[in-house]
Amino acid sequence: MTLEIAVFLSMNGKASEAISFYKKHLNAKELLLVTYSDLTKRDSSFVLTEENKDYITHSVLQIGKTKLMIAENTMKPSEIYNVGNNFSLCIQSANLEEIQSFYTNLTSDERVQIIVPLSKNIFSEAYGIVQDPFGIQIQLMYDRRLK
Repeated sequence: MTLEIAVFLSMNGKASEAISFYKKHLNAKELLLVTYSDLTKRDSSFVLTEENKDYITHSVLQIGKTKLMIAENTMKPSEIYNVGNNFSLCIQSANLEEIQSFYTNLTSDERVQIIVPLSKNIFSEAYGIVQDPFGIQIQLMYDRRLK
């Protein structure tokens, strides 16, 4: 099975501190870390400043069999950071059709809000974000590395 669900935490500018904390106190293993500076190498439209250059745009830690993703921002960039909107579920699969099916199923419910439509971006052939009727934000991502 190539499907997994990871917890995604938004840290409001404290992602690096949080990563260090989890590595020290929970023996988390760092699997991936991408800074804003790294992102500009992939996407020249991204605005890099002296203040944000070392911010974390995406990271993946592994604690036991669980993956924890950490970044600076909430899923809705226009949303003010609050404890409660600083986490989401990230459903990943190496099966593109499975991700497309989940997206179609979720968005068929009129109560589901589409935050980012499922589409290709710089890191995935299919990535989207929805918010379920209970306020939980769900990222859907095709990731061929899960095979």
